[in-house]
Amino acid sequence: MNLARPAQAIRDIAVHVDGSDGDAAKTSHADMIATMFDAPLIALLMNYLQAAPIPPGPGRSWLNAELRKRGVEQGDAAEIRARERLAGLRAPSEIRRIDYAYQELGARIGPPARSVDLVVVGRPHGDGGQWPEMFEAVIFDAGAPAYVVPPNAVNAREPETILIAWKDAAECSHAIKAALPFLQRAKQVYLVSVAETSSDEERHREPADDMARHLARHGVAVEIRHLPQSDDPAAVLLNEASSLGAELIVVGAYGRTRLRQMLFGGVTRELLERSPIALLMAH
Repeated sequence: MNLARPAQAIRDIAVHVDGSDGDAAKTSHADMIATMFDAPLIALLMNYLQAAPIPPGPGRSWLNAELRKRGVEQGDAAEIRARERLAGLRAPSEIRRIDYAYQELGARIGPPARSVDLVVVGRPHGDGGQWPEMFEAVIFDAGAPAYVVPPNAVNAREPETILIAWKDAAECSHAIKAALPFLQRAKQVYLVSVAETSSDEERHREPADDMARHLARHGVAVEIRHLPQSDDPAAVLLNEASSLGAELIVVGAYGRTRLRQMLFGGVTRELLERSPIALLMAH
């Protein structure tokens, strides 16, 4: 149990909404976090305005105008549904609608995402996956930490047991820093590493000990667990989270870019596809 008085806090939160039923889980978790930290909540309604997929010529301007009109009307309807959902939350909230065109998502989401402490998004892959481009824009284009919610996790509660998927890498360090407000409030925190080869477990012990001491200075007591190498490290982490009763996994978003697309590493993608509990991720 962490006895030190929390020194970190989430001061503002954004949540991605689109007016669909998929907003239920995201807004539940965003409301929970905002209530935990007495923070305002900004709902980012991203509304795509399609352009005519034809070369310049007769009729193109008319088609673009019709497509824009339809997109605006769809956005209006989505905004009404989103406002109705936000009205039922405990935390004070506002909605910010962003109409955007093709390939503009990263540029448009960057400024608001960089102006808050945390962005809540839906799980981008796997069953019920939605808006993978939104997750990538938050993590990659905005460089903001993302709190990733599974589609069926509609009954959010404050995480009392947290698993840190430890790796001696910048991405993991960034995720831990973003998660400090949660870690300081948790009752149990586990720093869990999975050996990448059968011989490198010892190599990870010293950096893990250093991170444990760093967290202790922030009032976070952790238990270190080193797990053996596995062909499916994501499954090992998820099984460990389940056995420990973890309600949140803190993990780095490991990946690289190619032609403006994010190519995530195997463990990152597997967790994004399969985790039944929320992930707090940073790149």
